[in-house]
Amino acid sequence: MSRIGGLDGSGGLSVEGRILPEVPFVEPTEQGQALNFDIVLTNRGESAVELTQLEVTFVGDGGDALTRRLAGNGVVPAIEAVPRRWIQPRQTRLVFNPVEYAPAEPLVVAVRVAATLSADDSSAAVELGVSVRRCESAALLLPLAGRVWVWDGHDHLSQHRRFDYTQPWVRDQGFASNAMRYAYDLVPVDDHGRHHAGDGVRNEDYFGFGLPVRAPAAGRIVEVSDHRPDDGSWKEGESVEDPNSLMGNRVIIAHPDQTFSHLAHIRQGSATVDVGALVDPGDELAEVGNSGSSSFPHLHYQRVDAPTMLGEGVPSTFSSIVLDRGVDLAPVNGHINSGDILHAQ
Repeated sequence: MSRIGGLDGSGGLSVEGRILPEVPFVEPTEQGQALNFDIVLTNRGESAVELTQLEVTFVGDGGDALTRRLAGNGVVPAIEAVPRRWIQPRQTRLVFNPVEYAPAEPLVVAVRVAATLSADDSSAAVELGVSVRRCESAALLLPLAGRVWVWDGHDHLSQHRRFDYTQPWVRDQGFASNAMRYAYDLVPVDDHGRHHAGDGVRNEDYFGFGLPVRAPAAGRIVEVSDHRPDDGSWKEGESVEDPNSLMGNRVIIAHPDQTFSHLAHIRQGSATVDVGALVDPGDELAEVGNSGSSSFPHLHYQRVDAPTMLGEGVPSTFSSIVLDRGVDLAPVNGHINSGDILHAQ
């Protein structure tokens, strides 16, 4: 199946499309199979075009399993759920896949997308298709122990998921992929779900500030940086020279499966490991801090296919955790997301 499609319609319409990443992951979740990919459309023509319909089909071994369509019907048309649908000449626009979940069965093996573009009285469709791959990594240890709130994960509304690397100012920072595609902001909380005492102005108000950060899996340390202050600061332009500057202080681990754990926003001066050190699951690496592009003290964790923010995100599965749903503690299949409160051993 092709990952690049295009159209040359009547009225001079000329649009190309791609699905990125080139081979998306299928992530098994409580809600079904999650497919976290982007639809990138580029207008090669001389006239502005509008995305007027979007159709996503999940394909199983036996054929099409589910087709969902965002169209222009109704009082508040579903296509309006997609923002910035006009694409100017020579402009590229990213659409986050709005159909996030497929049923748990059958197993999805491919995905197809049909995007209808219109201008005046002309319209045509860009048809795209890619194979997908399963998330088959070994379960990781959550890098924080105790009661932990997933303040932001990678669902459709998450800021990690909604990283638009086609925006000109983002490209100017050197980014052309989404290393945060499967990231988590992990926040220690108390028994009442609170993450800080008092007014939350000082780092020390936060229950997580200074707590141990541990290795999620065995590997070798490939980067350590802990010189930046815990002031939640990042300057535009830093990423051109240092793609990892968004993370502030960080520890990065290379794992045997060719993936990398990025543990970010750690506390200034708290790193307890050096580059080249071998670590096992649970080994203490540093402390929770508030460095780099950070809203408040927390741990940003992401698994990536590269040691820098220029890589592409990879899903994570965790062991030794249960979910707190307000009444009972519930076992989890290892996949977590925004809003979950976890008890991690």
